[in-house]
Amino acid sequence: MAERRSMSNALSPEKVAFLRGERVEERPSAPERSAPEQVQRSSLPLGGRGRVTVTVRLEPDVAEALSQASAERKMKRLEPYTQQDIIGDALKQWLRDAGFLQS
Repeated sequence: MAERRSMSNALSPEKVAFLRGERVEERPSAPERSAPEQVQRSSLPLGGRGRVTVTVRLEPDVAEALSQASAERKMKRLEPYTQQDIIGDALKQWLRDAGFLQS
């Protein structure tokens, strides 16, 4: 069994002082790491596999049908089978048909 230790032994002195409501002298911080350069939208390859997070809310029957389609396609080893890829393909088709996305 793992050895038990008190919380004050697990935390840094600064954190323990904070929890006790004591003021702590700030120690010099480590040199700042440079943040990774942000990718501009214009530099993303068109049609690439890069992805961004988008959250949507679906009607329960649509979500259930999507889950069912994904499970059945995965069992049959048909592409696309992930919910993400199914939604992506369907949305691309709609955007093309509506004139918002070029092939």
